[in-house]
Amino acid sequence: MVRLNRVSKFRTQNGHTRIDLISTERVSILSTSRFLDSFPGRFFLATFRLTKLCMDASTTIARRPRLSFGKRCVFAVVPVFVLLMLVEFAVRCFVSESTVAKRFEQIEQIIVFLGNEPGQSLFDPDPACFWRLKPNVVAPAERGNWWGGVMSNSQRMRSREVSVSEAHDHLRVLCMGDSTTFAFGVDFADAWPNQLQAMLDDVGHVSNVPVRSGHVENVPHVEVLNAGIPGHTSYQGRQRLAADLEKWHPHLTVITFGNNDGWRWDGLADKEHALPTVHRATAWLNHSRTLSWLRSSRMQSARNQETQDESRWAEQATWNYFDPNTNWTPRVSLDDFADNLHAMIDQCRQHDSEVVLIVWPDQRQLLHQPTWRLPYQAATRQVAEEAGVACVDLVPPFESSGRWGVDRFLPRDVIHVDRAGNRLVANAIAPHVCRLSRSISRLAAPLAD
Repeated sequence: MVRLNRVSKFRTQNGHTRIDLISTERVSILSTSRFLDSFPGRFFLATFRLTKLCMDASTTIARRPRLSFGKRCVFAVVPVFVLLMLVEFAVRCFVSESTVAKRFEQIEQIIVFLGNEPGQSLFDPDPACFWRLKPNVVAPAERGNWWGGVMSNSQRMRSREVSVSEAHDHLRVLCMGDSTTFAFGVDFADAWPNQLQAMLDDVGHVSNVPVRSGHVENVPHVEVLNAGIPGHTSYQGRQRLAADLEKWHPHLTVITFGNNDGWRWDGLADKEHALPTVHRATAWLNHSRTLSWLRSSRMQSARNQETQDESRWAEQATWNYFDPNTNWTPRVSLDDFADNLHAMIDQCRQHDSEVVLIVWPDQRQLLHQPTWRLPYQAATRQVAEEAGVACVDLVPPFESSGRWGVDRFLPRDVIHVDRAGNRLVANAIAPHVCRLSRSISRLAAPLAD
C-alpha cells in the first residue's frame, strides 16, 4: 500500500505522460503464507534460524571466562611452530645438502666436464665455503695426474699427515689458495707446497723455535700444510681461514687467490649464493634447510644463462675461464676481492701469523695476450703494499724465463703449471720461510739462556 500511495501521488504531480509507464511497474504483493511457501521464503527462514543460532552460541561463549593473553598467545604459536617443524622435517628428508648449495652442484658439473668420472667426486659440500676436499682421497694412478694419485690426507689437505695435537710445537706454514696451491694436474710430490717441504727437509732446516706457550723446543723441520682447494675464490678462503688458523696455529700463511675470483658461473656472485645472516639474533636461521632450499630455488630462477640446457652449462662456464661472457657475473668483484684479502690479513695478524701474498701468472700475459686476471693481480700487489705484508710476484720470474716459462703451463691450460713450474714457486717462497725461521731463532736465543 505504501508503494501504491507513492505512485498515485507521483502520477498526480507528473500528468498523464507517465501513467502507462508507471502502471507497468506495479508489483502484486503476495500473502505471507504464499511467500513463506516459496523458495525465497524458505531461504529467508533458514537464514534467520542460522543467524539466531549463531547469536545464541556467541552469547553462551561470552558468558564463559576468557583465557589470559599469555595462554591465547601460546595456543596461537604452538600450532604454527609444530607446522613449521613438520615442514622442516619433510624438507630435510627429501632435499639433500648438495641441492641446497648450488655452487657445489656447479663445481661437480665442471669437474665431470673436465674429465673426472661421475660419482668420483673430490669434494664434500660445506655450508660455509660451498665445498671442501674429502678426507683420504687416493684415486687410481691409471687416471693420470689430473684425477689420479693422492688428493688429500685425513685432514682434508694435500700434504703429508700432520698432527693437530702438535700444532703448537712446530713452525708451520699454511698455504691457503685455489687449485694452483693444490697443484692440479701434477703428482702429489710435485705440488709446490710439498716441494717446499722436501726442500726444507733436505737442507736439514733445524732451529730452536719457541712454541706459543713460551717454551723452547727443538723443531726437526718446518711443516708445510697444503690447504689449497680447486675452484675456491677469495670469498671461500675468507670463510674457512679463521678455522684453519685456530686449528693449526701457523707462523706463516701464504695466500694465493685471484685465479677464480673473476670466473663467471652465472648471474650471481659467491656472496649472493651464500646470503649469510649477519645479525646474531637471526643467525640460527642459517641452519634451516627449508630457508636454504627456498633461497636456492629463488637463486636458481635468477640464473642469467644464455641457454636453459643444463647439459651445456658446464661447457659455457669452463670457456668463461678463458674468455668470460660479460653477461654473467664474476664470482667475486674486484672491490670484494681486495676486501677479502684485507680481511684475511687481519685474521692472520689476530693469530700472530705472518702473511705472504702470491701474485700468480697467467700464460696469456706471458704471450702478451689479454686476460681478465690482470686487475686481480694488480689488486693483490696494492693490498700487500697497503697492509705492509710481503708479496711474491711470480709474473717476473716466469716472464724472464722466456719460452721456458710459457712451456711450464699444462696443455690447454693458462694457470696450472708442471713440476718444474711448481719448483720455481717453491724456490720463490723458501726465502720467506727461512727468514721467518731465523727471526724466530733469534727470539728463542734469550729464552734458551
